[in-house]
Amino acid sequence: MELLNLGQLVTSRAGRDAGRKYVVIGFSEPGFVLVADGEIRKVSRPKRKNVKHLIAHRASLSEDSLSNGKIRRFIESHSAAEKQGEEGSTVYGER
Repeated sequence: MELLNLGQLVTSRAGRDAGRKYVVIGFSEPGFVLVADGEIRKVSRPKRKNVKHLIAHRASLSEDSLSNGKIRRFIESHSAAEKQGEEGSTVYGER
């Protein structure tokens, strides 16, 4: 099982929310975490996800700034950086 930390950026890889980015805001039972995206899943009502269904990223938000607005901006900034990296990459001169 992968070790996740509070404030860590994760992407859902299973379920109807597959591909959606979240931030870990708490821990539930062993093997489950509580995640929020600040938009649909707020900090006041987090989603319980199985850690096997998450892809962990290196980026993380400090534990003291786990508010809906900060989580939303953090996810948006990392999604924009990821998207910009994809657009700029070419393989053998092809797009």
